[in-house]
Amino acid sequence: MYQALEKCSFQFEHCWHLLKDQPKWIWRATKEDPKRRKTMSPSPTPTRCSGATIDSAFDMEADEVMENEVIELDRPIGRKAEKGKRKAQSKQAEENFQLRKMKYTLLEESRTQEKEFYRMKAEKMEYDKEKEEKKLRLEDERLRLEAEKMVIEREKELAKIRQDDERLRLEAQKVELAAKESDQRIMMMDLSGMPEMQRLYFQQLQREIMARRSTCQD
Repeated sequence: MYQALEKCSFQFEHCWHLLKDQPKWIWRATKEDPKRRKTMSPSPTPTRCSGATIDSAFDMEADEVMENEVIELDRPIGRKAEKGKRKAQSKQAEENFQLRKMKYTLLEESRTQEKEFYRMKAEKMEYDKEKEEKKLRLEDERLRLEAEKMVIEREKELAKIRQDDERLRLEAQKVELAAKESDQRIMMMDLSGMPEMQRLYFQQLQREIMARRSTCQD
């Protein structure tokens, strides 16, 4: 339409395609006074287009929009509404920030509790290890003392056996010495003045002594 009226191409067509469907532009196009729109129309180029042609074209377009089209659009947001919207957005942002802060705090607390849990677990493992090592040391010490006690008791038993053996040996020597002394007295007795029965008894003893001595020598 612009090219048909102005006999030239519109240089800002790309801007028109971006803005023509925006609520603010449509609202201004439908609510604006047609007379005021005439005064805001760009001045025609004398060499190409006449002013009457441009005014008549805009008047026809305005009449068509006013008579044939009914555009119902929301009124642009006012300052108070915009302020309330910004306040709500700020409140929402603050709530989101506090929520993220709370999540971060909970995460830090969780990490701290986890670190404390692993620290206590490591301490418990170290304590259990030391306790087990101490228990093993005490068990080794107990076994060592029992072994030493068994050695001492065995040495005592051996000493007692040696003492008994020595006592028996001394007693045997004593008995043997007494027997030798008895044999010696019997062998040295004078049998000539004894009665017949007594003399025969001691003679028999002397023969037994001599036989026992012969056996020991063999």
